Amino acid sequence: MTDIVVIGGSCAGLTAAIYATRAGYSVTVLEEKAFGGQAATAAIIENYPAIDKISGFELANKMKSQAEKSGAVLKYASALSIKKEDNIFTVVTDSGDIECKSVIIANGVKRRELGVKGEDKFKGKGISFCAVCDGAFFKNKTVAVVGGADSALSEAIYLSSICSRVYLIFRRTAPTASKAYIEKIVELENVKIVPSSRVVEFSGEKLLESITVENVSTNEKTTFDVNGVFEAVGLIPDNKRFENLVELTDDGYIKANEDCKTSTQGIFAAGDTREKTLRQIVTATADGAVSATNAIKYLETL
Repeated sequence: MTDIVVIGGSCAGLTAAIYATRAGYSVTVLEEKAFGGQAATAAIIENYPAIDKISGFELANKMKSQAEKSGAVLKYASALSIKKEDNIFTVVTDSGDIECKSVIIANGVKRRELGVKGEDKFKGKGISFCAVCDGAFFKNKTVAVVGGADSALSEAIYLSSICSRVYLIFRRTAPTASKAYIEKIVELENVKIVPSSRVVEFSGEKLLESITVENVSTNEKTTFDVNGVFEAVGLIPDNKRFENLVELTDDGYIKANEDCKTSTQGIFAAGDTREKTLRQIVTATADGAVSATNAIKYLETL
């Protein structure tokens, strides 16, 4: 029996663990893939308070280390579901069940895929979702980044220092990214911007060799020879496994306000997994602090 199980080793989850353990409660954090969540894949982070510039991997590692030093137990495991009986929760995982008195869901979101011809065939064979993770495989080669928001431009900027040519492809007439990213991207000579366009097919033999891009206004199709494609077209929640105990929005996010309380007493939602207007590292860590504080208040009533 542990006091709190945190589902997801995201920035929100790790912050929650730090706050709860420092208050004297036992915490187990479950993470499926990599601690730090989406933030860990960011090439450079320049908008986190008090830190001018840091890689996402380094920031995530610092949070992970702090959580461990505070006394949290960090485990690699996938939470499959949550059960409740009286005031005891059972988190069912792929490596056994864990009983606890409160749960904080901080599992973040998953990468959205394009869903076009050839995508499944070339995942891991030219298609990637993380420039920091896989960019080195394409050194001095030609790649494309799909997407026009901050994450996509960040990927393109990072890849421009590694690859010989980077195509930046997005559906709108202009990127939706912040002004700082747009100003940087237009200065890079080896980045070619391809607006009003979408990828409709991935092609190649064993490895990705080219993509077919369609102009959304004229329907004209163009083939680009590329060695790799990095998809950055948004995120989707993965909360259906918890819908027996927490209410979800139509889009699948957990219904929880700024107090991070869900529809079930004792379960809290923090970070990108809950409905909110802004999904940033700083708002995720804020959620982590709020959810842990309210989880502690809940435990005090038992």
